[in-house]
Amino acid sequence: MTHAQAGEELLLRYRYPDGRLQAALPLRVVHDDASVTVGWLPNGTDIMYWALTDGGDPRQIPLAERFRQRLGTAPRVWQGPGVLRVMPKNAAFQVLHFWDEEQRFAGWYVNLERERHQTGRFLDTVDQHLDLVITPDRIGAWKDEDEAQAAVDARQLPPADLASARVVGEGIMRDIDGLLTRIGDWRGWTPPDGFDRPLTLPSDWNA
Repeated sequence: MTHAQAGEELLLRYRYPDGRLQAALPLRVVHDDASVTVGWLPNGTDIMYWALTDGGDPRQIPLAERFRQRLGTAPRVWQGPGVLRVMPKNAAFQVLHFWDEEQRFAGWYVNLERERHQTGRFLDTVDQHLDLVITPDRIGAWKDEDEAQAAVDARQLPPADLASARVVGEGIMRDIDGLLTRIGDWRGWTPPDGFDRPLTLPSDWNA
């Protein structure tokens, strides 16, 4: 398999369980090999993100009602510090790395999702809503348990997805050091010249 070169662009796409597009995030490749893909999402990048049918933010809707309607996707602009996404191959998660405005490492965020499938420059997966946060001193905690359960209750997420995400998350929580060894140490990474230039959505983002 041909691996992407540093500086090339990939498009990470999230789909609803029924196959419709939920989000599309352009990434600038930092590193890509047989075990991991690492991508950088710069501030100011044009993205598509999950939305109400009128384009509004679903998180403005009370949780009990949030998933009991048809959801789609809408244009957004990524705001705030850039995010480094480390995506191990053949894994049902990815690890986001965050830095604050002073470029101090702020922690890891584990997004639990179906195993990604790559076709050319497209990476496709389904978000399972349940997540983990890990502090810089390696203390882990669950995040969005209530949202994940609400998605299941409203039949927007199959129960098997939530069960699978919890198993994966529990394994990570039992061995945080093992996770960080697997993904590598990116805490001191800084974007090279040109990497902070915002990305635009490709015209075939919804192909």
